Amino acid sequence: MLRILATLYFTIASLCHAGVYDTLEFGDTRAEVTKKLQASTMVEQQLDGDFFGNTALNGAFKCKAKLAGLSYRLYFDWDDEGGLKEITLRSDELNLDQYNRALKEAWAEASTLFTQVYNPPAQAVHYPATEDFKTHDILMTHIWHKGNAQSILIGPGIIKKKCFLAIRFVNKHIKPVRTR
Repeated sequence: MLRILATLYFTIASLCHAGVYDTLEFGDTRAEVTKKLQASTMVEQQLDGDFFGNTALNGAFKCKAKLAGLSYRLYFDWDDEGGLKEITLRSDELNLDQYNRALKEAWAEASTLFTQVYNPPAQAVHYPATEDFKTHDILMTHIWHKGNAQSILIGPGIIKKKCFLAIRFVNKHIKPVRTR
């Protein structure tokens, strides 16, 4: 048990190490991101590098360590100048019947771990019911701020009767949405 907790802590701590994930920094070019990920000990390449042009790197790298019991692939978004502006760690999909059990447990564990590293979230709302996914595939429930210009969001998603957990690292300060 202690080994599992230590692995989870070091996985989360490594998320804090650089600007985003492992040695990646916001603003890195696609070529820099590719080079850094290929040299990383935290991820493994899932596709031959010849296919990167077709995938834009999305899903091409998988985290070696599990977080909250789930495996994750990395997805990217780029600014107008071609610099890295967002990374999403998206868990492997689970069958929808696991939404209120395994996924909810992973969501709660990830939220607790991120709170231990980043302090209490700026926003934390309840775990959404499956009926809440009418207009969005992902519903972010937690927001943490890293400095004044970066945000980290966690939330579950449902697409085509499969569910997953998404962890977004965004190069902007996202303000919480107040509902009351």
